[in-house]
Amino acid sequence: MRPVSALIDLGEIPRELAAGPVETRSPFPSKVVLGALSLVLLTLLTGAMHRAPQRPPTIVAARLGDLTFITEGQLAVVSAGRPVLGSDVANRVVTTYALPAGRMTSRTSVAVSGGVTWVWRGAGVILVSYQVDSTGTWAVVAAAEGTERTLWRREARWIGASAADGLVVLSADDAELGLDLSTGRVRWSVPHPPDGYTTAVGDGTGWPSWLVTLTDSGGLETRDPHTGKVVAALALSSLPGRQNGLMWAIDGLIVVQDGDRGFDAYHVPGLDKAWTTTADLSQSWTDGDCGRLMCAFRMQRGLSVVDSATGRFMWSAERWAYAEAAGGYLLAAEPDRDIDDPAVWVLDPDTGRVLGDFGRWEARGRASDGTVYGTLDVPDTHRMFYGVLDPATRHVRILGSGTSVSGSCEIGPDVLLCRLLDASIALWPLR
Repeated sequence: MRPVSALIDLGEIPRELAAGPVETRSPFPSKVVLGALSLVLLTLLTGAMHRAPQRPPTIVAARLGDLTFITEGQLAVVSAGRPVLGSDVANRVVTTYALPAGRMTSRTSVAVSGGVTWVWRGAGVILVSYQVDSTGTWAVVAAAEGTERTLWRREARWIGASAADGLVVLSADDAELGLDLSTGRVRWSVPHPPDGYTTAVGDGTGWPSWLVTLTDSGGLETRDPHTGKVVAALALSSLPGRQNGLMWAIDGLIVVQDGDRGFDAYHVPGLDKAWTTTADLSQSWTDGDCGRLMCAFRMQRGLSVVDSATGRFMWSAERWAYAEAAGGYLLAAEPDRDIDDPAVWVLDPDTGRVLGDFGRWEARGRASDGTVYGTLDVPDTHRMFYGVLDPATRHVRILGSGTSVSGSCEIGPDVLLCRLLDASIALWPLR
């Protein structure tokens, strides 16, 4: 057994009591026996410690089929909706709650004709992004917050919005658009190049820092999302071949495939050359935050890591399906793991060497200060423990527990949100 432990306030218990055996296998049904012992011992030990009373969760009403989004520091619950007879349209209600308290702030009715993919709230407007069921095209509808009044609607893909500027940026089939938040009036429009595309530099949920376009002539252009105007332009020395080309935005850089020779990185917005790498990043994609590294994930499984400051290839591994930074470490996950296998592994970012794991604890997200929170589901009980994961020691500091949890949990501003068996949402304070 590995000597890693779960910390509970004034004491600590062996991690195996919470996570179950993760290395050895035996002919008799050890999973069942040890799983039962784990639950009994964990319950006894956590109850035996002197702990401050756990604050009960705030319960937010929701029904089966309702969607949840954490947007602009608030929780938005989107009702499953009532179909309009003779059409594909459904009337949905968007209810927003302040976090972490869970106090309701508004209730807004919107009509959509497809699956909702994102909600944004600001300046008295609720924006809902959805995919039209009949055509598969993307659309965004704006409604006056707290009412049933639709302000405008447009077929386009969501990029971002700014309450301070009263502006929404969307990507339509033929152009990038800057729209007035309240009226939908076009403030600026930039046509798409015939064989090019545009990506937003930002986190994809709020306001983009910059828009970067790769043109059909092999040029790069950085644009100000407030005005659509070109800030910097650069002619590439070789065409990247957009049919198979790639362009990624990571940590203030734009990375573009340079023909068959590798990938080039440019600083945004000025487009000064940063580096060139010959690492094989083809058939890959980037997501998440790997800190000072660029993580490129292959389509099925596998990870290649590049130093985002220099472009130097660091290492690659077929084992991992996902990774992200946590302090000075990487947290990685394997695809299709067995329920008794570790959910989160801790890696040395410089070498990819495995340093340890957290057993069956799953990482649920990071707070703004970098703290990593996780949950442990106790099999066949609908009971959940939550706590802080420490990558440096591979210890878990347990903060509390919950019952009747369905297993769907995520981290919001200073709060853990979990769906319960009755579809309602429990909010546990984390501070």
